[in-house]
Amino acid sequence: MFQKSESATSKSQPIQHSVLPVGTTLKGDLISSGDITIEGTVDGNIKCRFLTLSGQPTISGSAEAEVVNLCGSFTGELHAAKVILNKTAKMRGDIYQEVLEIQTGADFEGKVAPLRPSPVKSASPAQEPARGGQDRLDLPAGLGLDRA
Repeated sequence: MFQKSESATSKSQPIQHSVLPVGTTLKGDLISSGDITIEGTVDGNIKCRFLTLSGQPTISGSAEAEVVNLCGSFTGELHAAKVILNKTAKMRGDIYQEVLEIQTGADFEGKVAPLRPSPVKSASPAQEPARGGQDRLDLPAGLGLDRA
C-alpha cells in the first residue's frame, strides 16, 4: 500500500578512501573523514580514520587516526587507538596509542606512551578524588613506606 522511501539523510554514506600514489609529493596537511593510503611522500600532518602507509612512503610530520598500519617510513608522532608496525616499517618518533603491534623486523626508534583520552568531567564534585598535593595510596603496613 505505502512504499517506504529513504531520504538522502537517512542513507549511510560510504567511507571514502583516498590514495596518494608512488611518485606523488604533497606539501601541507592532509585531512579526511575517511581512509587514506599513502604510497608517496607527505611533508606535513595527516588526520584520517584509517591510515595505511604502504610501499615505500615517506611521511614527515604527525599522523592522527583510529588505526595506523605502517609498512614504510615515518618520521614524527603517531596518535592512534591502534598502531601496527609491520616488518618493513621504519619509524622514527613517538607513538601515542591504546594498542601497539610490532612485527619482527620492524625498525623503531622513539618512545611509546598511552593515548590520552579526552578529559571527562565528573557529574558532581563529590566524585572527584581528593587531592592533597599528591594522590594518596593505601599501602599495606610493614613495607617501610611512609603512609602520611
